[in-house]
Amino acid sequence: MNRKFSLVLTVLLVMIVTLMALGAGVRTMNAGLSCPDWPLCFGKIIPDFHPAVWFEFVHRAYAGLVALLFAGCFFYVLRLKSAPRAARIAAVAGLVFLVAQIVAGALTVLWLVKWAAVTSHLLLATLFFCSVLWMKFNVRPAVEEPAVKAPRVLSFVTGLLSVLIFGQIALGGIVASTYAGSVCVDWPLCNGQWVPTWQGAIGHQVTHRFFAYFLSIAILVYAVVIQVKSRAPWMTSQILRLSRWNVALVSAQVGVGIANLILFIPPSVTVLHQSVAIVLLAVNLRSYFVTRAVVRTARVAEPRPTIHVNQVVGGVSG
Repeated sequence: MNRKFSLVLTVLLVMIVTLMALGAGVRTMNAGLSCPDWPLCFGKIIPDFHPAVWFEFVHRAYAGLVALLFAGCFFYVLRLKSAPRAARIAAVAGLVFLVAQIVAGALTVLWLVKWAAVTSHLLLATLFFCSVLWMKFNVRPAVEEPAVKAPRVLSFVTGLLSVLIFGQIALGGIVASTYAGSVCVDWPLCNGQWVPTWQGAIGHQVTHRFFAYFLSIAILVYAVVIQVKSRAPWMTSQILRLSRWNVALVSAQVGVGIANLILFIPPSVTVLHQSVAIVLLAVNLRSYFVTRAVVRTARVAEPRPTIHVNQVVGGVSG
C-alpha cells in the first residue's frame, strides 16, 4: 500500500513543479493581472477566451486540482496506521503552507502583483513542495545502510546546502518580482562592472549572481569530497549518485542562468531556470534525508570493548 501511495505522491510532486512552472510563465509574460479579481475571473467562474486571461485562468484551475489531490493525500496519510510520525507532520506542514499559498495567491492579485506578495507566493509554493517531498521520503524511505555509521558532519553539510539553495530561490524570486532580471545587459560583468551598486534592482541582480557563484562552488566542493571518499566504509551508492546529480544539475542551472541573462529573460528559459532550481533543491533534500539516516544506522554494530574474566579476577586480586 505504501508503494502505491508513494507513486501518488510522486505524481503530486510532478504536478506541483508543473504548477510552479505555470506560475513562472504567468509572471514572465506579465499575465498576473489578466484576471483582475479573485477568486473569480472577470466575475465569472470560467471567463471568456483570451490567451493571457486563459493562461492565468488555467494556472488557477490547475492549482485547485493540485489542492484537491493533496487534500486526498493528507486525509489518507492521517488515517494510514503504518504511516511514520514524520510523514504525518510533513502532511500537516504541507496543509499549512498550502493554505498560506492560496492566501498569497489572492494577495498577489489584490495587491496588484507587489514584489512581496509575488515572492511570498513562490516561497510558500516551494515549502509546500518540500513538505510533500518529505512526506514521500518517510512513507517509503528506501535508504541503503552503510557498513559503519557516517560522520555527523555529512548530514550537517547536506542540510546546509538545502537551506542555501532555498535562500538562492528566494533571491531569484526577488529578482523576478522586482523586474531586476534584465537590468544588467552583459555577463559576467554587470553593465561593464563587477558591482555597479548594491542598491535597488541592480543590487538584487548582483547579489543573486554572487550568491549563485558561491553556492555552485560549495556544491562542487561537496561532490569532489564525496568522490574522494568513495571507498570509505560509510559510503553508499545513493550518496555517490546524488552527489553526481548535484554536479549535473548545478552545471545545467549555471548554463541556463547565463542564457537567461544573455537572451534578456525569455519566458521559456526563465521557466526552465526556476524548474531546475526546484529539482536541485529536491535532490539536496534527498541527500539530507539519506545522509541523516546513514549517520544514525549501520549494517554492523560498532564493536564494544570486551572485558575478560581473567582481567576482572586479576583486578580484584590486585
